[in-house]
Amino acid sequence: MKKTLLLSCFTLAFALNATAQKIDFNLPGRQPEQVTENGFTPWAITTGVKDTLVIDETSGLKIVVANGPNSAGKILKANWWKDGVSKYSKLIGDGIAIYDFVDNNTPQLQSGSAELTVTISGLTAGKHSILAYHNNTDGFTAPPVDVYVDNVKMVSGVLQTNRAQKPSNSGQSYITFNAETGKDVVISYRTVPDPSVNYTAQYFTTTVFVNAIILDEPNPLTTALNPTPDNRDMHTDADNGTYTLKWSPAVTAVKHHLYMGTSEGAMSEIAIQTDTFYVMKDAYSLNTYYWRVDEEDATGNTYKGETWSFRPRHLAFPGAEGYGRYATGGRGGTVYHVTSLADDALAPQPGTFRYGISKVSGPRTIVFDVGGTIQLKSRLTCSDPYVTIAGQTAPGNGIMFRSCPFGMASEGITRFLHMFLGHDAATSETGCDGLGMAGNNHAIMDHCSISWTIDEAFSSRNAKNVTLQRTMISEALNVANHPNYPSGTAHGYAGTIGGDTGSYHHNLLAHNEGRNWSLSGALDGSGAYAGHHDVFNNVCYNWCGRATDGGTHEGNFVGNYYKMGPSTKMLQLLNAQLEGTGTGSQSYYVNGNIRENLDGSKTQDKLNDTYKYTLSNGQVLNWTVFLDKPFFESYATIETADAAYKNVLSDVGCNMPMLDNHDIRMVNETLKGITTTVGSRSGKKGLIDSEEDENCEGFNGININEAHRASDFDTDNDGMPDWWEKAKGLNPAEADNNADPDKDGYTVLEDYLNWLAEPHFTINKSISINLKEYFAGYDNNPSFEIIGSSDMSYDSNEGICTFTPATSFTGFLSIKVKATDDDNVGSLTRNFNFYVSSEATGINNVQTDNASTASDIYNVSGIKVRSNVSSTDISNLAPGIYIIKKLNDKTVTKKIVIK
Repeated sequence: MKKTLLLSCFTLAFALNATAQKIDFNLPGRQPEQVTENGFTPWAITTGVKDTLVIDETSGLKIVVANGPNSAGKILKANWWKDGVSKYSKLIGDGIAIYDFVDNNTPQLQSGSAELTVTISGLTAGKHSILAYHNNTDGFTAPPVDVYVDNVKMVSGVLQTNRAQKPSNSGQSYITFNAETGKDVVISYRTVPDPSVNYTAQYFTTTVFVNAIILDEPNPLTTALNPTPDNRDMHTDADNGTYTLKWSPAVTAVKHHLYMGTSEGAMSEIAIQTDTFYVMKDAYSLNTYYWRVDEEDATGNTYKGETWSFRPRHLAFPGAEGYGRYATGGRGGTVYHVTSLADDALAPQPGTFRYGISKVSGPRTIVFDVGGTIQLKSRLTCSDPYVTIAGQTAPGNGIMFRSCPFGMASEGITRFLHMFLGHDAATSETGCDGLGMAGNNHAIMDHCSISWTIDEAFSSRNAKNVTLQRTMISEALNVANHPNYPSGTAHGYAGTIGGDTGSYHHNLLAHNEGRNWSLSGALDGSGAYAGHHDVFNNVCYNWCGRATDGGTHEGNFVGNYYKMGPSTKMLQLLNAQLEGTGTGSQSYYVNGNIRENLDGSKTQDKLNDTYKYTLSNGQVLNWTVFLDKPFFESYATIETADAAYKNVLSDVGCNMPMLDNHDIRMVNETLKGITTTVGSRSGKKGLIDSEEDENCEGFNGININEAHRASDFDTDNDGMPDWWEKAKGLNPAEADNNADPDKDGYTVLEDYLNWLAEPHFTINKSISINLKEYFAGYDNNPSFEIIGSSDMSYDSNEGICTFTPATSFTGFLSIKVKATDDDNVGSLTRNFNFYVSSEATGINNVQTDNASTASDIYNVSGIKVRSNVSSTDISNLAPGIYIIKKLNDKTVTKKIVIK
């Protein structure tokens, strides 16, 4: 089979210029990122007698791998050591080898010599080198290898390793040769079986394995190896500004020449030393550092080393916690503006969200110049790493997706999105779930709202180093004609969560029948139980048949608050399901969780009452399931369950610029322990079967309306509005989104996004804010402590606080407000951001705009209870949460709480 490799302009120029190529042989049928070493070209080999990779058609540079003419084997095939690829090395955990071929099967070759040939065409004339790795991934002992060039033996007795875990410990062959213009070069790898060895014995073979080849790079025997940090580590712990670089020296080295720079082409020599470590200082997280060590031997010969790279880690944003906290997102990349709510699945158009996800490439931050609803026409998945989706930039009441799911990618930062799928999306073709992080590595989702899904609302199967925080998952449609199940099947599931390690904290799960959560630890490559889950400080209300269940190798279940509702049947908050599907163990640390019962009483952790384990499929229990210590650090502030209950209900979901009507109802019903809906098919209280069930808002009742930014809002299209840039001393006519003048590791664009992610207001004279709206969980006679500024005075009465800036002050202020109440179980401190100026900003203070005197008033079910009245006329309204819709040229909404 012939394959053509399309390289980027940069990679192609390098290949034609220096002929340097790094090829990683892979098992077909796997995603390249799963099996390909960083910096290598993936080549998934098709089983047969040969396979071809065309690198450049213009120059004729191509490589053919084949079962050689002197081989006792019959077939060329790729294979892998799955556990080795996932745990140790993608480079030597898979590869190609020669096999026998009997009755359409490919058994191990156990007699005769195997020969694997690599034919290279189109090399420039002159001296070249080739390095090959020989590590048997099948777990078999194999004979040594001789290497030939055009049938001339170049090296003999190369040892093949058996499942080595590091490339530096793998069998390696390295040769140099001369190429002539227009003439192919044939490299042959031939095994030399030892006559004294019985290769027909179990776990013996006479095959030859090649995991990867590297052209025109230094011999690893003469160069430094095993760098610390790992090559291409983009999350290096240099938090204190220093880092100790380390390496393994070449055996012949007496001196080490250390080069470093912030680009690969501009490294300079910074040290000549005998130590194999170097302490670098002033590490800066917006820099990617490139470095290499050239080794000098006793005779003065110097051998150029491989170039390595790393980047110091930095929090995704202030408040990012858990194992996904260092996601990079689009930091340092381009800015893409969503200007249209349209969606075309077949031909995405510029300005649409789908175009920014599927057609734009490279690190990027997606901002929204339009608010409202995007009705996706098909499932949308981001395939690029390093993407920030900044939903908090949307005008009006935010951005909402409906009808089809959306999935983010590794290194992604996703914030402030509404996802409401709807019962009309019940097709297996378009997908029935909501938002997802499946397969992600180093990613975080924060302050999103997911509702009305048909399959599970959220999924993160096979994810690593991820965080889901302060997200609301509610009203997964229960009996909603899931296309993969019989009619009438209940499938209102919150989420299946994976992770190695995954952090799931401060989320609200309300009115979901099951999977609150389902732990998807799965199995590792050896068939052993896998997964590391950190589930803490979540709030769950009115589940039915399933709370948290599933399985993981190690799980922390700490400080969660589960509040029973009228449809709750399952009393256990955690059911550790030991299902006999793997080897090893599945254990849990359970501590500080609460189940609030229907009568208002609270039950603390109690084996077989609030948590248990169940055995199935012949699982033999030979370990302790529940342990008394956490398995790993959480890298987060963990609160008591009582405190988490109040704090989650005060700050959760897509609440910037404001919670929608539906999410307000979810918070209110959880607080009060009530339901206002009944499933139209199931008859279960709170567990709706359609968004059109009685007292549910439906799409027409959610206050997410279309809104657009003015054309001059962001003149230079750098993601920051002109008013912000002027106020910050930046140039609104010059795109400078990646600048970082204060060197805090956040770009100026991120500074703006982080300002928008907290309650924010633009004021001239004074502003009155109902603090109770921002601390809804503190409902028992709340009190507020305001940590102010000398440039801002305040007057607070019954939770209504009037902030007044000093007469002469203009600019930015940040005020901290700390809430407590008479329950005395905890506190919550939130930042309130102010911009004091008489200049128009385009940022609406929707919660406090008093421009209109006439309003319509709605309850949380979307039913109008007052028409064309003064916004201050709330007399005789029953206790509850209401939405005031003001009637002026520009619709403004306001949430009020009446006790």
